[in-house]
Amino acid sequence: MYYKLTRSYSLLRVGILLIGVFLVGDVIQLSGQDFHYSQFHNCQLHLNPGLTGIFGGDLRVAANYRNQWKRAPVDYRTFTIAADKKFIKRTDKKGYLAGGVMINYDQAGLSRLRLIDLGLSMSYTGMLTEHFFATAGGQLRVGQRSFDIGQLSFDGQFDELRGVYDSNLPINENFEPSGYFFPDVALGVNFRWQKIDPWVLVDRLEKRSKVDFGVGIFNLLRPNQSFNTGSKVELPVRISPYVLGTLQLGQSVDLILNATAQWQNTHTQYEGLGGIKLHLDRKLGKQFAIQLDIGYRFNNDFGDALIPGLEIFYNGWQAGFTYDVNLSAFKVATYKRGGPELSLRYILRKVRPLPKFKICPLI
Repeated sequence: MYYKLTRSYSLLRVGILLIGVFLVGDVIQLSGQDFHYSQFHNCQLHLNPGLTGIFGGDLRVAANYRNQWKRAPVDYRTFTIAADKKFIKRTDKKGYLAGGVMINYDQAGLSRLRLIDLGLSMSYTGMLTEHFFATAGGQLRVGQRSFDIGQLSFDGQFDELRGVYDSNLPINENFEPSGYFFPDVALGVNFRWQKIDPWVLVDRLEKRSKVDFGVGIFNLLRPNQSFNTGSKVELPVRISPYVLGTLQLGQSVDLILNATAQWQNTHTQYEGLGGIKLHLDRKLGKQFAIQLDIGYRFNNDFGDALIPGLEIFYNGWQAGFTYDVNLSAFKVATYKRGGPELSLRYILRKVRPLPKFKICPLI
């Protein structure tokens, strides 16, 4: 009886190990995938380097956190912090430069398969008409991938004589270097139409309709993602088209419609999000709004997750919360609990006394 119990326990550990090894194998042997956020509209530099500097202000600082599949032993944790700034001169009447920096951290599974990268982006936005803008952007990225075997179990640590697992036994496995650095490049374009006149000095939230649409193209260098010396597994190019829209329905009500697609090798993913934004106070210095969201994400298997959410806006601050309700086949392991996601953003706006000599921010 004791032997059967310990054997079952060992098989459970082996099962968990196989899931962890599968995550490592996704990089060692297969074509890897980039991480994603359900709140893709709140992580602009990850969506498209062409969104650098596309916001109503001079400096934007943002952070995103995602914890996926907490109920499973192979949960994902992703964190991003980013900042971008406009570089506007007095002589810039038809456009401006912007620059940004983004740091990503992504960790998955018992093997702690990690991605840490730093991205630097630049963009130029040109005013085609008083209400229509075009932006071209690029991003230079340096990343590191690594994994840790400290929490993994191996066949060599199962003592067949005693019928027990012993973590003190040697693993009898040889690993090549468990980390490497790689460079990469991304490009993107964005088009913005907005109802408000760009020369308006103070945005009193009277004209709020706008739409951004474009595409980001990532992993253009197709960096090698193999941990095995002498072999090469290229990271596939990721293409991410999107539409981000706000339609003003009334004096204090907006309809939010966002959609994106992620195409990477044979992997596809689509997500749509709709919301109602209520402006409870539009007075200067006291601008306050709440937004109720509902989204849906699907992929090759159609059903992936239902995503309810809430966002709060106060002057230059924004805070968002969403929760993935897992609908995929993996719901057997997660009990439909996909995981929470948080976003936080602050936008700094400067006073602009000379509207005809310095182009004003977008809304």
